[in-house]
Amino acid sequence: MIDIIMGYECNVQCDYCTVTREMRTRNLDGKAIAAALERGAREGLTAAAFGGGEPTIRKDLPRLVKLGRTLGYTTVKISSNGLMYAYPEYVERLLEAGANLFHLALMGWNRAMYARIMGREEYYDLVRTGVANLVSRGAVVVGDVIMKADTYEALPDTVEHWAELGIERFVFWLMSLTDRVRDARDSLVPVSTMRPFMFEAFEVGRRRGIPVFSRHVPRCMLPGYWEHLWDVREDRVLVVTPESTFWLSESRITANTRVEKCEACVVKGECMGIRRDYLENVGDHEVSPIS
Repeated sequence: MIDIIMGYECNVQCDYCTVTREMRTRNLDGKAIAAALERGAREGLTAAAFGGGEPTIRKDLPRLVKLGRTLGYTTVKISSNGLMYAYPEYVERLLEAGANLFHLALMGWNRAMYARIMGREEYYDLVRTGVANLVSRGAVVVGDVIMKADTYEALPDTVEHWAELGIERFVFWLMSLTDRVRDARDSLVPVSTMRPFMFEAFEVGRRRGIPVFSRHVPRCMLPGYWEHLWDVREDRVLVVTPESTFWLSESRITANTRVEKCEACVVKGECMGIRRDYLENVGDHEVSPIS
């Protein structure tokens, strides 16, 4: 996959967002994005993703989606906060252009959570309408959920709620402490604290027949639920940002670090490791080598 961060401009300011005010001025122009798509095609990548910031506020997004399909990408993914999908004519434009995978950042499962995290409770209503518009047109919709201090206890309810509305896959992400929120240490909760709620959410998915995955968490921290781990090494992802281009597996923002205790683990060759900012802020006391 080629994952293009089109820029950092956005139509909201979520409380966990790492993007600073200064970063919001950095955006790729259409020519640079087209060049990135062409490079990905030459690299043999078969999927393209558009993210940000908020890609749906870009007027050229439908045109670039269409270009991606013209270049031979079989999957064209858009990662969004979902607000623009409340407009059915906009959803139609993206589908007609060839977008076929929609990842939505979900703040929780009710208006109060959206008000606290995203700034206004009516955003929940817009996202709910957007999900309905996508689902009614047969689009594949995935829910991305940030696990942090005020969301992890709601993970089971979040999966239950949005699955009922038609979302067919969920991915849990650890809160990232970089840039704008690098000092928000209270938001990054140890996995051992969140684990009972993660496990309950996994069981909700099992009962409903819906995949629920966790990224950035190593095997030893999720005993009995390894099938829910999303190992980023299995994805060949080339990330393009306004500042640089890099392979995701080599990035500081992904889980690719091991500690001394990992050397005694029998599955160390199969484990992706831990994210560096997690180790820096939580430590390695949860790491327990598997024997």
